[in-house]
Amino acid sequence: MEPYSDDLARIEKDLREAEFERARLDARIKGLKAEREAFIQLTAPPASPEPSIQDLTKAEAIVTILRKSPGPMSLGDIAEALTAAGKLANRNGVSVYIDGLLKAGRVVRVQRNQYRSA
Repeated sequence: MEPYSDDLARIEKDLREAEFERARLDARIKGLKAEREAFIQLTAPPASPEPSIQDLTKAEAIVTILRKSPGPMSLGDIAEALTAAGKLANRNGVSVYIDGLLKAGRVVRVQRNQYRSA
């Protein structure tokens, strides 16, 4: 049985060396992936920041809010969204802007008191 013991010891040694090599390669791969990601970010064109609602005119802010909305919004919903974004608004004020935006074709009336961006 002695010859098998020598073979077993040799295989266990080879296995330890292979596992060590795999761990070293895994670490090298992680490092290369991180380096690649850093270069991708460095070479990517800078993203143009979307202007804040506060920086837009009320009409532009209304269109932006409607564009981002998953569905039609009422005048009250639009006013609440504007106020939450830092642009004080009420339902009647939004109504005035919506009329102009409807005429300009930038907003569409889906049904009574329900609007979406065009």
